[in-house]
Amino acid sequence: MWTVKVTVEENEVFRPSEILADLRMVAETLFHPMRLVGFWDAQADGMHLCPQESRKEQCPHKLSMDDPNYVEYSSTAARDMDAVLEVTFPHAQVSLYLK
Repeated sequence: MWTVKVTVEENEVFRPSEILADLRMVAETLFHPMRLVGFWDAQADGMHLCPQESRKEQCPHKLSMDDPNYVEYSSTAARDMDAVLEVTFPHAQVSLYLK
């Protein structure tokens, strides 16, 4: 999977948006015609679109990294959601996955 980091310099006058919908619009505009298939919001305690939870299975992404059932979300996004691009916004601690 390709990864792009979008870094926004903060200053005294302006603060970049941390709203997921705003970041989605930026990512989809920059990489049109790609569309969002998943996201990971570390600031919101790992909120994400989880295919396992939608199938009423245990989420493997929030387990301890030492747990043998732990799976990185980016791996799930690539395998289960066909994501080919991860767009990270470090200032917001958000990663968006596009296909």
